[in-house]
Amino acid sequence: MAKITTEQLLAVFGVLLTNVKGEEIDFETARLQENVIRDPEGAGKRFTNFLKSGCQFIIGELKSFLTKPFNPRKFIGEGWSVWRGPADGDGLSGEEDVDVRSLSLTEIETSALLFETCLKEGDSRITREEKLRRLKEKPEYIRLGGNVFLGLWLDYQANKENSILENLYRTKGIKFLDFFGLVLRNPNGYRSVLSLFRYDDGLWGWSYSWLDVGWHAGYPSALLAK
Repeated sequence: MAKITTEQLLAVFGVLLTNVKGEEIDFETARLQENVIRDPEGAGKRFTNFLKSGCQFIIGELKSFLTKPFNPRKFIGEGWSVWRGPADGDGLSGEEDVDVRSLSLTEIETSALLFETCLKEGDSRITREEKLRRLKEKPEYIRLGGNVFLGLWLDYQANKENSILENLYRTKGIKFLDFFGLVLRNPNGYRSVLSLFRYDDGLWGWSYSWLDVGWHAGYPSALLAK
């Protein structure tokens, strides 16, 4: 296989630079700051694959994954539970703070996933509680919860570079997802939600994010259309 020469590569860049319609691109909406400027290595790998495909987007076969029932005590540890009641309560009594529509999902097609930041004009950071409030004001979206989180995590454990999460990173630049369809209560009484994120070394991990502090508003939540 003949490697591309520097002159050929510069010629390709010249054509792209001349013909890209910059007026049709929203810098913030496209998340170019996060996905290109702050992730030059990842952007380079994705652009390399783009050039290798003849400048065609090859998404590959649409995949689906199974959700799995999520038990916070078993997955995270003793003292963890689903938050009950209002946000300003103790989390121990009342209705569970979940999107019950997520619980009814058993299988999800990857192409149906939606990603919402809840940004409004002028926002750079919002608290997670504010993000949750804004999501609840959008009943047309199903806030995906622990069962979807666990399905994605187990799929990644089994398939690694061929996993749904890696496919989302390669095709959409997704490096972080939180799951506001399930609000958790930690042993000390704090509210949090689950999240999945990609390390700089290319591996994925999971965590939980407190709801009462600020958060980078550009990180998306995983949703489905109603």
